[in-house]
Amino acid sequence: MKFFFPTCLAVLAALSALLYWTLPERQGRLPVLYWVTQNDPVKRETIALFRDWLVAQGHPPVEVLIDNASQQKTGTTGEPKALIQGVSGMGGDLLDVYLNQMELFQATGMLMDVTNIAPRQGFGPDVTYPAIRTDLVLEGRQYGFPRNVDVTMCWVNRDTFARYGLPEPPARWTMDEFEERGRRFVAAANPPGSRKRVFFLNRVWPPTLRRGLGLSTYNETGTRCTLDDPRNVEVLKRIYRWTVEERLIPTVQEQEALAADASGWDSSFSLFATGRFAMIYEGLWALIRLRPKGDFQLSAVEPFSGDFPNTEIGCGVVSVYAGSKHPELALQFLRFLASEPFNLLVARSVDSLPVLPRYAKADDYHPHDHPGEWAAKDAFAKAGREIGIAASKSPFVLPSIVFRSDNEAIEAMLAGRMTPEEAAHAAASRVNTEIALRVQQDPTLRQRFKERMKIQQQIEARRAAGRPVPAAWISDPFHLAYYRAHGWLETEAAP
Repeated sequence: MKFFFPTCLAVLAALSALLYWTLPERQGRLPVLYWVTQNDPVKRETIALFRDWLVAQGHPPVEVLIDNASQQKTGTTGEPKALIQGVSGMGGDLLDVYLNQMELFQATGMLMDVTNIAPRQGFGPDVTYPAIRTDLVLEGRQYGFPRNVDVTMCWVNRDTFARYGLPEPPARWTMDEFEERGRRFVAAANPPGSRKRVFFLNRVWPPTLRRGLGLSTYNETGTRCTLDDPRNVEVLKRIYRWTVEERLIPTVQEQEALAADASGWDSSFSLFATGRFAMIYEGLWALIRLRPKGDFQLSAVEPFSGDFPNTEIGCGVVSVYAGSKHPELALQFLRFLASEPFNLLVARSVDSLPVLPRYAKADDYHPHDHPGEWAAKDAFAKAGREIGIAASKSPFVLPSIVFRSDNEAIEAMLAGRMTPEEAAHAAASRVNTEIALRVQQDPTLRQRFKERMKIQQQIEARRAAGRPVPAAWISDPFHLAYYRAHGWLETEAAP
């Protein structure tokens, strides 16, 4: 026994030395960037292209390793492991930051502020889609650059419409048109005695419908949830009618049954390919799932709307960890994301729209072996340029709470436990209660809330008087786009 502990200590020391000397940076003698992202073919090809690009730019080589594990959620709290590691000083050099994570990561101080560097190195917010600016820039400061950009559209299975002798929907259409065409479709596709229900569309996205009527989730400054507005009640009434009465889209229970019938989470794409859904509401990335389903005729049309055509646009952002050991190399990676090689890769991969809009006109965006996709891909690019609007967010409430409150109220309405009016009021009340609690508990938020409330009062006073409003007063991306479209903003300088 007297040799047991010394022997264990010697073995542990040897293993530690072995681990140290087998680290990538010790083996290859190259600097290593750790990228917290998914490990998939596109990411691996991105890394290979980055190496080649560095050489072409006259920079020394660098190793980039994917850290997929740090994307996982932790325990019962649900925070990404990357957040815990970053706060503790052990973050990856490059961090994939997804929708609604930017504010959380930035609040901890773990993201590098690239505001002054980015324009000089060619990856400022002005080189990508203007509509995604709020995904990159918080309170006037830039914290990353997108690696993908996507909008959501209605994918159309042209073969399904042809099967029932019905015309395909137009590129732009209203909610009334959706309802009328949907009735005709389900009547033709589900004659008496049909064993399997065929639906017009797999799902709807309430925020897009509300925006079509001029309503956002919040007011102009994000200080109040506005889901109790009569326009939301109108949207909820339509969703109830389409789902329960006319059965144009499936209920949650029907979705679950269809998923079981079509093998798992890929079910919507399988059901779309086989004609059980005439349309699906998804992003451009859906092509990754649709191509293996076989050759069938596709097109894409804008989401049906009210008087204000719109769709949601968003992006996956790559940010530099503030504690990176190789900050200059990490910044080169962001610069690479704005390069031609990377944008042509995105154009070929159908993972999303190219980060720089001009590459949606490149030959690589129109693959010669998939000519049936060209019209649909052009429709996505056009929507990204013309009607895409980023998700509305408020610094005073977690997005997950808003989504859950809205979704639970809608489900209660569809189940008959609430009227549309009650559902709208319940969602707004819950979110506004949460805003009040967070503002009360956080002195920093309390001061920001007071400042924004003053601005909100000024906005409402100007609107009541019929006077234009400074664009800088409006923090909600939908309201900014809506005001601009209606000429309600003070004259803006030409870009």
